[in-house]
Amino acid sequence: MVGCAPGPNSLPGAGPAPSQFESGLENQLGLTFSPDGKTAYWVAWNGAWGGEPTSRLTIYWSRHTGGSWSDPAPAPFSQEYSDSDPFVSPDGQWVYFVSDRPVTGGERRSDDNIWRYNLSSGMLEDVPVNSDAEEFSPVMTASGTLYFASDRDGGLGQGDLYSATAAGDGFNEPRILSRAVNSIHGEWNLWVAEDECEMIFEASTRPTNVSAPGDLYYSFRARDGWQEAVPLKALNSENSDLMPRLHPDGQTLYYTVASSGGHAQVATVYPADRLLSGAWIETAVPKQGSPAPRCQ
Repeated sequence: MVGCAPGPNSLPGAGPAPSQFESGLENQLGLTFSPDGKTAYWVAWNGAWGGEPTSRLTIYWSRHTGGSWSDPAPAPFSQEYSDSDPFVSPDGQWVYFVSDRPVTGGERRSDDNIWRYNLSSGMLEDVPVNSDAEEFSPVMTASGTLYFASDRDGGLGQGDLYSATAAGDGFNEPRILSRAVNSIHGEWNLWVAEDECEMIFEASTRPTNVSAPGDLYYSFRARDGWQEAVPLKALNSENSDLMPRLHPDGQTLYYTVASSGGHAQVATVYPADRLLSGAWIETAVPKQGSPAPRCQ
C-alpha cells in the first residue's frame, strides 16, 4: 500500500499486511475483510488529507485465491460516485458503505447516505436509516443491529453514534447511544464486535485527545449498558487515528492514520487481544491490565 507504515507491535503473518493491497492511489483508508478473511475492501483516492479530493473516493477489493491476493480493482458497486466506509455483514451477504449517489437518479447528493450491496444478487439499495445530514461508518452485528455515526439534528455534539435494531428486512428507528460514548464533541467512525460487547470509535476535539481531529476510544458493554469510553493511548498519535477494523482472526486490528496536508495510510496492531482485554488501556475499567467484563 502506498506509504503504509506498521503500527505498534505489528508482526508479519498476523493477518494480511496492508502493503499487500496496493491501489496505486495516494490515500488508503478503512481496510476491512469478509467474515472468511478471503476478500478485502478498502477506500482509495488522490488528494491531500483534509483537502478536496482530486479523484473520487472509490471502494477497492481484492480476493484471496490460489494462495495469493488478486490485483486490487474497484468493487463492482463503486467508482461512479464517491463511496467510502465499507463493512461486510457477519453473514457475508452484504457490503454496507456510504455514498453520495442519488436514490432515484440525478445529481450526486451533498451528503453521504448508507447503502448496501448484495454480494449474491447484485442488488443495491439505500438503507432506511438515513437523514438529510451525513451518515458514516455503518457496522452490522450478528443480531442484525446496524451501528453508524451521523451529524443529524438531535445529537449531543458535532457527530454522534447511533444504532438501529433489525425489523424484518429493514430497521427500527435509529437511537442515539448513551453519553458513555457520545459527547458534546464529535464521535465518528466505529467498529463494534459481532456480539456487541466491545466498541472502538474515533472521537474529535475531546480534552483527552492527543490529536484534536481524531483519536481512538474504547468501550465495553456490561449489564447497565456501554461503559465510559477511554482513549487508546498506546495507539493515538499526533495524526488523525480513525476507522478501526478487527480482522476475522480476532488478532489483527487495522486502523487508519492520516496527517493534515499529507495522506491516509493503514496501520496494524498485533496481537489485538491485548488491546481489547484492556492491557493497553491506561485507564481500563475496572482495573488496569485485567480483562474487561464482556456483556455481563
